[in-house]
Amino acid sequence: MIKGNVVCIRNVKNEDLDLLYTLSNDFIDAGFYMPISLSSWTSFISEFKLNGFWVDFTGKLIIENFDGDIVGEAGFFKSTHYINGREVYYRIFSGNRGKGYASDALNLLIKLFFESSSFSRLQAVTVNGNSESEHILIKNGFKKEGIMRSARHFRGELVDLNLFSIIRKDWLSQ
Repeated sequence: MIKGNVVCIRNVKNEDLDLLYTLSNDFIDAGFYMPISLSSWTSFISEFKLNGFWVDFTGKLIIENFDGDIVGEAGFFKSTHYINGREVYYRIFSGNRGKGYASDALNLLIKLFFESSSFSRLQAVTVNGNSESEHILIKNGFKKEGIMRSARHFRGELVDLNLFSIIRKDWLSQ
């Protein structure tokens, strides 16, 4: 467990699975910019049994407030095979937004990433117009690199994605 100012991030445990599956697949109030995709219970459990949702800086972590409530999920994934790094994602579940949880969790993820891996780059993308998430990224040291035009099908149309990154050199100089 890694403790921040208002949240902790940690690996997923067996006792988290039912609630995490329910929260992760609740798209009634996922937030406007959250892409909708469902996973089956079988594949969710299979992946957990295979690797606990975590291997080689790839996977899913829990965001937990100091009362021990699961307030979100976050993690890293490999976006392309030729980049020396990972892509980060974070999601705060409905009813827990606006409390600084996402920014604190992202700060912890960045610290975890650069202090315990040899990767040189951490990147994130936002759907064009997601100013809240972009603000959180910039506040935590990410720089906007550009726009990926018509990069994702989202809510029935092709949308642009904004690409942000923080590299080890910049993180060390903060």
